[in-house]
This record gives sequence, structure tokens and C-alpha cells, in this order.
Amino acid sequence: MPDRLEENTIYAALYRGDDGRYNWALILAQSASEGLKLHSTNIPNPTKWHYEQERYSLDEERKPLVLILAKLDVPHTHPVNLLQEIPLETPPSDLPKVQAFTRRIWFRQGIRRLSSAGLVQCPSVDALERKLVDPADGRSNLVALGIRPWKLHQELRSSR
Repeated sequence: MPDRLEENTIYAALYRGDDGRYNWALILAQSASEGLKLHSTNIPNPTKWHYEQERYSLDEERKPLVLILAKLDVPHTHPVNLLQEIPLETPPSDLPKVQAFTRRIWFRQGIRRLSSAGLVQCPSVDALERKLVDPADGRSNLVALGIRPWKLHQELRSSR
């Protein structure tokens, strides 16, 4: 299990939520141990969603299940700018599956934007979601117990 990030790499991250589902985020590594965690949240007000960008540290934060999405050769501000503009509403492409906006919906839209910008190759957000959820479900007890469930997958490649 790796104990470090690859600088200038974007990761998909799943955290076990209190409700048994997953919280979804993107991590943009800026060094071997730190980066930015990009996600949507409704904390502290459950009725109001907002975009959040916060410092991420391997040494301080509980460890998510992660998947390398892409090694970037653009300034880290480029994906951040794309992601912070995501509307906090369920897009038509996800309406058949879910009505309410969630962190997962924001994540799916983020992947679509990164893919459209050529930063990530992801022909199917549904397939990516399965690649993340299947191993996370298999280790959900470890996650719930707070044991370091850091696992790295490298199935997806950057288009760069």
C-alpha cells in the first residue's frame, strides 16, 4: 500500500459516510504527502450545498479509497477552475437515476468536466463509479473501523 501521493496527479477518493454510503471527492496532489481536496458539501447546513476546496494531508486525514485518474501537465489551477464552476444541482444526465443533489452527483459532473477538457480519459462515469464502489464495498468494515484503508488503483490513464 503506497504511503505517498504522486505530485501533480488527480485522484478520485471515496470516504465512508456516517449513513453507510460514500462521500466522493477529488484530490489534487501537490506533493508526496499533501494536496487539495475538492468536493461539494452541505455542512454545516444540510439544506444548502456549496463547493469546498481544502488542504489534504496524508498524515492528518483519514484515508480514502483512491484511484489515480490522471497525471497532469497543466497548472493545478486549471482543474480547480473547472471544478469550482460545477452547478450544485442534479444534471439531466443523472436525473433518471437520482433526483436529489449529492456529493456523488458533484463528483460525476467533475469527472465529466475533466474528461471534456482532456485532462482525464473517462468514457463512462458509471464504469468509473463501479471501479471505485466495488473495492470500497469489499473493505467497508476496515473503513468503518478507521483502519488505514489506503488502496491505490491505476486502471485509468491520462490523455496527456
